[in-house]
Amino acid sequence: MKTLIVLAVAVVVLLPTRLHADPAKPALEVVVLGSGGPRAFGRAGSSYIVVVDGRPRILVDAGPGAFLRIGELHLHLGKVDTVLLTHLHIDHSADLAAFFNARALTSDGPIAYRIFGPDGAGLFPKTSRFVDLLVGDGGAFAYQKTFGARESFAVRDLAIRLDSMRTKIVDEDGLVVEEIATHHDDCPSVAYRISYRGAVVVFSGDMDASALPNLVQLAKNADLLIFNCAVLDPPGSPTQLYDLHTPPKKIGEAARESGVKGLLLSHLAPDVEGQENAVRKSIRAAFAGPIRFASDRMRVPVGK
Repeated sequence: MKTLIVLAVAVVVLLPTRLHADPAKPALEVVVLGSGGPRAFGRAGSSYIVVVDGRPRILVDAGPGAFLRIGELHLHLGKVDTVLLTHLHIDHSADLAAFFNARALTSDGPIAYRIFGPDGAGLFPKTSRFVDLLVGDGGAFAYQKTFGARESFAVRDLAIRLDSMRTKIVDEDGLVVEEIATHHDDCPSVAYRISYRGAVVVFSGDMDASALPNLVQLAKNADLLIFNCAVLDPPGSPTQLYDLHTPPKKIGEAARESGVKGLLLSHLAPDVEGQENAVRKSIRAAFAGPIRFASDRMRVPVGK
């Protein structure tokens, strides 16, 4: 009896410690593979993995360096079946074929991808054409479909006019993905909202201030808004960049209007990286919530 009492006391004492050591996984978690932009200054190009219920499920953009970060973080890609491309600039899409390769070589069965990205315009192909040019018959890496697991690609081209409606593109087992058109000068672009079990994260992609009304609508009451911050407030950056990107003051105003709970600034440029305090102060003029600056390999739980 004395032995049983001692064991019971030990269980009571140790149980809270055990529970604290193994906290419940967040419904959603964002792994930052790349937090940089087109310039080579030590950050990978824009790319993220969204973890759902503890499993990597969604790739958002695939900038150069994403392949390396996946290996460094020992991410298991076996359940990653959804790819969301905000636009087709090199710093957001150059590692897509490398991702396909990595996924195929570690898979134990066929892979069925669903890929979403903007329709084409001007110099930019529609996303379905882009994927075909990479891995389709006669594409640059046509061998990919014969190298590892069997792959199939269901690609949907998304509307790119600013007056296009917000649409739901994934809705299964509680996981919902929505999108809306944005504007990135001459490059077609879209933003995404991912919801699961009450947790919501929104990815702005690259966009200029003309698309803020669409983003505000998409980001309403989100837990986390990942906003690409590549310029300083005017006149701190070259004039032409404001046709491509939203400055910090406008980011803060959009965060306030959408009611998001927190901001993660990514796609950082060297001049922004060197002016974090000024950027934070500018955003803080309108937005009172937490502001963080992304770094490669960062893991951010959503909704906690």
